[in-house]
Amino acid sequence: MNIMKNKNNVFLFDGLKLGLMLQAGGIGPIYMLVFTLSLSIPVTEMLIGILGLSIVDLTYVSLAVFSISTLVKKIQRYQRIFDIVIGIVLMAFGIFFITTGILFLKTFLATGQIGHDFINPDRIKGKALFFGLMGLDMANPITILFIMGIFSLEVSKRDMKFKETSVFAAGFMLATPVFMSFVILIGHFIGVFLPIWAVKMLNIIVGLVLGYWGVKNIFFKRSSSDEKKIKEIEEEELIELKELFRRNKALLSGHFKLSSGLHSDTYFQSALILQNHRETTRLAKELANRIRENNIKVDAVISPAIGGIVIGYEVGRALGVRSMFTERVDGKVCLRRGFSVGKDEKVLVVEDVITTGLSSTEVIDSIKSKGAVVVAITSLVDRSAGKVDFGVPKISILTLEVKNYEKDDCPMCKSGSVVIKPGSRE
Repeated sequence: MNIMKNKNNVFLFDGLKLGLMLQAGGIGPIYMLVFTLSLSIPVTEMLIGILGLSIVDLTYVSLAVFSISTLVKKIQRYQRIFDIVIGIVLMAFGIFFITTGILFLKTFLATGQIGHDFINPDRIKGKALFFGLMGLDMANPITILFIMGIFSLEVSKRDMKFKETSVFAAGFMLATPVFMSFVILIGHFIGVFLPIWAVKMLNIIVGLVLGYWGVKNIFFKRSSSDEKKIKEIEEEELIELKELFRRNKALLSGHFKLSSGLHSDTYFQSALILQNHRETTRLAKELANRIRENNIKVDAVISPAIGGIVIGYEVGRALGVRSMFTERVDGKVCLRRGFSVGKDEKVLVVEDVITTGLSSTEVIDSIKSKGAVVVAITSLVDRSAGKVDFGVPKISILTLEVKNYEKDDCPMCKSGSVVIKPGSRE
């Protein structure tokens, strides 16, 4: 019991540490806004606003924990609209800070008296802060990028179970209220000790910064730094996926004879990763999510035996549709065991590995001969580097550029290397 408790504490602390690192590394307009408002608005009111930020982060973390990235990626399709809306809001806050600061200083310099302060709890209530900060954070691309990208990647790297992931996520979530409360306290104490005119000067400076960010959001596309961060995360995800396959000994390097008769220096044995139900479920959900992201409607899933049966079944379960498989009879691919498809029924073909595309083409032809419609083909691995064209959308978890050779042209054979024929057909 104590061992489990200590283990949970480690995951909680690791999640908090990662969250705080991301919070500190992602300083932007929301932090500047919170800091500036906290110079004049009581801590209790500001904490209500922080609750809005925490709810948004909780939502994105929950989507990551349950591997529901589809909704977030749909939001990202409208990111340009969100950028404009955020830009307008930031410009409005910037103008507000600048004009109220100037008016206050003008009165103070002319009369020596402290005039009316426009930034106070009577004008900006905690409720307004709650919904305002929530809206800004929800559409902030960096929020989506950090939480859905880096959080998911870290979870995957650590190979955690659902309960461990939940504890890790709880620690990660704590980072938002902890860090933002720290920002509020700093702003509050600076506001207490600084002279009022200095506070207003700071308001004007922050207003200019917010205005700049607002103009940038409206009139300029996503910055190269954001694009770079996205690319870095995608590259890390690709590396992590390869490691996932290698960790399960499903992706091998050597000298292999494939089922097609071709020779290759890379071999993927799907059975070795599909024997692990956790990994299988995760990969199937990822394929299903990508199908939904592309708005592909599916009535049924069909896979070629034997390699595609397991992943096909799991993808069908993830999509909530029935799953079938084809078999080879007298050299011809067909549906057996009472399996059938209706006319114009939308079918998704699910493979484990695409190499030459021959077996997948045979499955597609068999389905079309029954009057059904093949809407897409998916696979765990595409060894053709995307070169095989089936005439329908093709979606793969991992795309590899692997060279295949005819026996007589194989450089490994010429060098004297002994070919291995792995898999179920040896």
